[in-house]
Amino acid sequence: MATRPCTYSTWPEISMTNAIKAVEEEGLTVRLAAELYGIPKSTLYDRIRGNVQHGTKPGPVPYLTKEEEVILAKFLIKCSQIGFPRTVSEVLALVRQTIQSKGLSDVSISYGWWQKFCNRHSELSLRTAVPLSLSRAMATDNSVIQKYFDILEDTLKENSLFNNPTRIFNCDETGLPLNPKSLKVVSGRGAKNVSQITGEGKSQITVLACTCAAGVPLPPFVIFDRKTFNDQLMVGEIPGTLYGSSPNGWISRELFLYWFRKLFLTSVPSVRPLLLLMDGHSTHYGPDLIKIAAEEQILIFVLPPNTTHLTQPLDKGCFGPLKTAWK
Repeated sequence: MATRPCTYSTWPEISMTNAIKAVEEEGLTVRLAAELYGIPKSTLYDRIRGNVQHGTKPGPVPYLTKEEEVILAKFLIKCSQIGFPRTVSEVLALVRQTIQSKGLSDVSISYGWWQKFCNRHSELSLRTAVPLSLSRAMATDNSVIQKYFDILEDTLKENSLFNNPTRIFNCDETGLPLNPKSLKVVSGRGAKNVSQITGEGKSQITVLACTCAAGVPLPPFVIFDRKTFNDQLMVGEIPGTLYGSSPNGWISRELFLYWFRKLFLTSVPSVRPLLLLMDGHSTHYGPDLIKIAAEEQILIFVLPPNTTHLTQPLDKGCFGPLKTAWK
């Protein structure tokens, strides 16, 4: 659709400054100065007479000054960094309060203002916040993380493992619900109560994964919430897969010890020592596991409490894509 060409404020500000200077200091007429510097005569006349203040932009008065917008942008970024980000509605409410403090009470702030504000401040963007408990937030202090990596580095050097990725292992488990949350699906516009056929119940299976730093994985350990196995559950399995069962499909201390004996010790290289990184959950280690690991020269290295969302390699690099594909 054809639109009217926009010629609004196409002249540079320096031309207006020079034109005003030519009229006031050099004695040129308004018409001649306007033609000489390529600006509208009426616009130049308004600036010289004081009808329009020079240096201001045309249009309505902005809600916030440039300085106030810069302060607001820095404030929003800082709030996000310390774990208390603001929503768009909260930002608009804050701007509304600022405007009301200036004596303007009948001003409504729309979402369009927020979009233009983001265009002026490209350092801001809308992101989906991940819930983070206070205990995890406190545990992710830089000093805690740095101390963990310092101890890990010393352990690797003391045991000649720093340049031996085939002797560094990481294990972790994840739950896979048999009725995962539905992804967004295609339906007719205006359709209501869009449903998707799924199975019944809220059962899940747990998969314990383990891999070395060289990228070679061990067969998985799959835990079902059942007492007896069905051969159909093992169709298409990865060769060497180990199976277990529990009342709720979760891992237990006995199952983890069973995996350590039956799968881990029989799959890792015979060279010693080896390093095994894992989180410090109570189901992952006990007196029996510590005794066997000491006899086998397996160094159990526990991740700092409440930091697995940052320090657990399998959780950061593997389980996210796995669960997306599972859904």
